[in-house]
Amino acid sequence: MSENQNLIGSVNVTSTHIKCPGCGTSIGIKFDPATATLTCPFCGLSSRLPVPQKGAVAEELDFNSALQRASVDWGKYKKLIVCANCGGQSVYDTEQVTGACPFCGSSSVAPAAETDQIMAPNAVIPFAVSREQTQELFINFAKRKRMVNKKVLNCKLENIVGIYVPYWTFDTFTASFYYAYRDLGYNAGYDHVNGNWYQYIDDISVFASARLRHPFISRVQHFDFSKAVPYSSGYLAGIPAERYTLGLNDSWECAKTEITKMLKKAVHKFNRHLRVEEIVTNYYDVKFRYVLAPIYLATYRFGKLTFPVAINGQTGETYCDVPTNIKKLIILGIIALFAAAGLEVLLLYLFRDYLPYFM
Repeated sequence: MSENQNLIGSVNVTSTHIKCPGCGTSIGIKFDPATATLTCPFCGLSSRLPVPQKGAVAEELDFNSALQRASVDWGKYKKLIVCANCGGQSVYDTEQVTGACPFCGSSSVAPAAETDQIMAPNAVIPFAVSREQTQELFINFAKRKRMVNKKVLNCKLENIVGIYVPYWTFDTFTASFYYAYRDLGYNAGYDHVNGNWYQYIDDISVFASARLRHPFISRVQHFDFSKAVPYSSGYLAGIPAERYTLGLNDSWECAKTEITKMLKKAVHKFNRHLRVEEIVTNYYDVKFRYVLAPIYLATYRFGKLTFPVAINGQTGETYCDVPTNIKKLIILGIIALFAAAGLEVLLLYLFRDYLPYFM
């Protein structure tokens, strides 16, 4: 385990609470993505979260000083729940009662040992899609699929769970030296060239979970990280968050692999005649954010089968498997066979005079 991961894992979580300004309770307060408000279940008072001032962005921490500056203040005491079935680790409010894992639905969940500590995020992408909108997004996705069984459009989403999933994002200045082949033109071959390339990388993201339990989370991960706001515990009121399992150093290694691909493409785009074979890069002023991003997980039943659904809580991007109309597929297959047979007969007729030359 890397030094960063060792020390980040040793932080403590504070125990400040979100309280209703009306009745003073801190139990059951929930964040409503449709109105960006916190609502108290006891007195009904709703209050909007503070909007960052124009130009304010979530702070990006310097990578090399991460150990000294990493925030551990979640703004509300959290408990860590571990699923015995899939190993998923989710962060909940202490008073929130959960009976199932948000990833696999198993009821075999239990609080983690008190020695497990949780590094706090410093940025969050709030839910912009409400729970009520998920059904419409699902139906619209199903309608766009080819050969969909129309009965699917009558299905209702079940077990809808909103959850924040963890990401590391990185910014860095890069200075690179590359080796490339240069295309000299038609039938002229190649020669070898090298050069320097300088580029600023902004918000390259790495999914911070080594356990991708849900099959379709990766299909809806296209977030706009430029719209992340400074972390506030209010955004997590009543909504669980997955704990990161991929540490800062390991994530940075993943990011560098993706950055290398980006730089090679950038050089080629600048000069289409160059094909970069190797690139050596130095990184300067590396900054990172630990960002929570919103996802809805759900299921729907069709016949005796249950299908998982994933929906991006920021953009509404949706993905799931959709049953096709078997009868239509069979009919199209038969039509295709007859069409192929008819085409073969037609070709034989048209070129009958030339057949002896091919026999």
